Amino acid sequence: MAATISMGQYLFKRVAELGNEHVFGVPGDFNLSLLDELFKMPELKWLGTCNELNAAYATDGYARIKGMPAALVTTYAVGELSAMNGIAGAYAEHAGMIHIVGMPARMVQKARLMLHHTMEPGMDHAIYVGMAGPIRKAYTVLMDEKTMAQEIDRVIEEGLRSRQPVYIYVPMDVAGIQLDAKRLGTPLKTMVTNPNKDVEDEIVKSTLELIKTASAPAILADVLTIRHGGKKLAEDLMNLTRFPTYSTPLSKGVVDETSPYFNGLYNGEVSFDGVASSIESSDLVLDIGPLHSDSNTGGFTRNITDGHTIILAHDYCQIRSKRFEGVHFLPVLKRIVEELEKEPAQYDVPKKQSWTKLEPPLLNSSTSGPITQSFIWQRIGRFLKPGDIVLAESGTAQFGMPDSPFPANIGYITQTFWSSIGYTVGACLGACVAAKELKRLGRVVLLVGEGSLQMTVQEIGSYIRFGFKPIIFVINNNGYSIERAINGPEQTYNDVSMLWDHQKMLEFFGARKETGIQSKSFACKTVEELEAVLKDEDFNSANCIQVCEVFMDPLDYPWRLSTQVGVTRAKMARAATALKAAQ
Repeated sequence: MAATISMGQYLFKRVAELGNEHVFGVPGDFNLSLLDELFKMPELKWLGTCNELNAAYATDGYARIKGMPAALVTTYAVGELSAMNGIAGAYAEHAGMIHIVGMPARMVQKARLMLHHTMEPGMDHAIYVGMAGPIRKAYTVLMDEKTMAQEIDRVIEEGLRSRQPVYIYVPMDVAGIQLDAKRLGTPLKTMVTNPNKDVEDEIVKSTLELIKTASAPAILADVLTIRHGGKKLAEDLMNLTRFPTYSTPLSKGVVDETSPYFNGLYNGEVSFDGVASSIESSDLVLDIGPLHSDSNTGGFTRNITDGHTIILAHDYCQIRSKRFEGVHFLPVLKRIVEELEKEPAQYDVPKKQSWTKLEPPLLNSSTSGPITQSFIWQRIGRFLKPGDIVLAESGTAQFGMPDSPFPANIGYITQTFWSSIGYTVGACLGACVAAKELKRLGRVVLLVGEGSLQMTVQEIGSYIRFGFKPIIFVINNNGYSIERAINGPEQTYNDVSMLWDHQKMLEFFGARKETGIQSKSFACKTVEELEAVLKDEDFNSANCIQVCEVFMDPLDYPWRLSTQVGVTRAKMARAATALKAAQ
């Protein structure tokens, strides 16, 4: 190894060290010298997207499938600000991201020149650094050559632990600065550890004792279990204990749903019959990786008391009512699983099964007629194969897919918490890239409404450009049905343009005879037409990019959406009545 290495290559070496093989983004004049350094590195490839928002979405989707922080590169001001919505979503849902921003040269910043992408004379060029404060866990501005390598390592390591976005700002004159290459010989600290072993010991011991004495225990594996690398540990815990195990709308697929110990998706009052009463009657609930947002808790209708709960979160653990701040669940869960593996009889596991296995009901067995919300999502679930990656867009898809039983090893991406419409179209690109790197044999299936599609549709051109072949279900229900369910079902503000021809979309974006890129498009208005497509061997094989456009009534909603809207309205009405009475 050479004695020195450019700052840009040092940075990207650290990005590659995490397991990344691609970097996403959009070029701009303030990041071009940095990208030149990237292009000198055979271990990383650049993947340019149509705009920075989509780049952030793609980085998010890639990170979720790879299970590590991914890298996004944008340019000063206009690029970094364009990406902020996507980065905020990654912050909210813990999709790790390293946002690398090209900036004006240090001397130019010092002189406060009125460059393009600034806003007024004498402006502080670092003003945009402050704007990103609430949506990042850590950041550095690489101004001092003596500390650049240390700062890069510090920020990336914080991103690894938090699984939330971090920012590295790179002035355009520092990309080629030579740094000491010896530091690369010391790997990044990738293992999550807790600072206080005594506290960790207490949590582990207390948890094991409660597992031993519980008569009706359960596991609730939530989404941050996946985001923070605990998916396998959660499955190991389920298989060791044989406790009934539940997922949430955001964590669907966290454990194998074909397992005899998986017992349903828990979402408070917005759950299938029997699910809520089953988990809520448990005398011990191991709540792992929680994210207690409204749409992940049935509008805050979960009814699990602290007295029956152990919470293992990313920034605290709680044993019944005793809370331990600053403790990460991952080392704790690892030790619990190891102890149970070593001495299962000491902790009375596996326990004799005293619970009833729940099976999801078949909501609609139609064989003909119009396609309805009660039919389509479970039917798509039966279309899925082990190893597929599924992306469910904010809208009816994210409220419908929880009804669908999954086969084994499904990679599921949805954004139920942040809920930025159009997210999955960009995220699908990142998922396709990650699936190819991981050599996953399954298909990539995108479920998106025609309204959401109009937000980010350009990236379908990137699927085709880079040779990806997802199956795209376009749910055409004539506007924003999720918003119609909330308010204004007949109001025109919930309308979108219906002049788009989705049957010609793939051709327009490049999959046509003249380019030699094959594609197929289908339109389905009845159950019979949809069944013909879903049973077609060529469609199932996903040998080319395909669109299946499904037409549905704009006022037909998934039952989970209608129920949650009703729960929320009832809560608001009670709150208004209480407020009025107090006045």
